[in-house]
Amino acid sequence: MRRLSGLSVRQRLLIGMGGALVGVIIIAALALLVSAQSDAADDQPIAFNHNIHVSKNGMQCQYCHYGAAESPEAVIPSVELCMGCHANIATDRPEIQKLAGYWERQEPIPWKRVNEQPSFVYFAHHPHIAAGVSCGACHGDVARMEIAEPVVNMNMGFCLDCHAEQDNKDALYDCAVCHR
Repeated sequence: MRRLSGLSVRQRLLIGMGGALVGVIIIAALALLVSAQSDAADDQPIAFNHNIHVSKNGMQCQYCHYGAAESPEAVIPSVELCMGCHANIATDRPEIQKLAGYWERQEPIPWKRVNEQPSFVYFAHHPHIAAGVSCGACHGDVARMEIAEPVVNMNMGFCLDCHAEQDNKDALYDCAVCHR
C-alpha cells in the first residue's frame, strides 16, 4: 500500500483500471470455456441413437436437420417429423414411447444443444454446406455415435485453420464474417 501512496492519482487510476481489465479478461475466458463445452450428450430428454438412424437405416443428416442447406440453423427435428416414422416403427420401445408422449401432449422435445457457439459469434450452416464442407468435418462421425457429443473444440482457432485452407481465405479472414 505504501508504494501506491507515492503515485499520482492518475497512475493509481491506470493501475486500478489495468487490474480490472485483467480480471474481466480472465472471467470472459472462463465463461467462454464453460459455454463452449456441453454436457447435453449426457442429459437429453430422449436417448436418440444416431447410429441406428444413419448407419443402419441410411438416413441422411439433412433429412432431420433440414434447415442446414438453406438457413443459418441446422434445425432440431420436430416431434411431428419423428412421429412420421415412429407412429408405426418400434412403438414398443421405451424411448419411442417417450417420443409418443411428447406427441400426445403436443409438446416440443426439449433437446439440449450439443454444439453451441457464444452469442457474439455468427455461424450459418448453409454457406458451409454450399462450399462442400461435410457435416463430419465439424461434428465428427455422428453416423456411428450412439450419443451425439462434441468431437472438436469449435473455437476461433478451429474455424480460422479451416478458413485458411479455402481459396477465398482472405475474404474469410475478415472479422465481420463471424462477428456481426
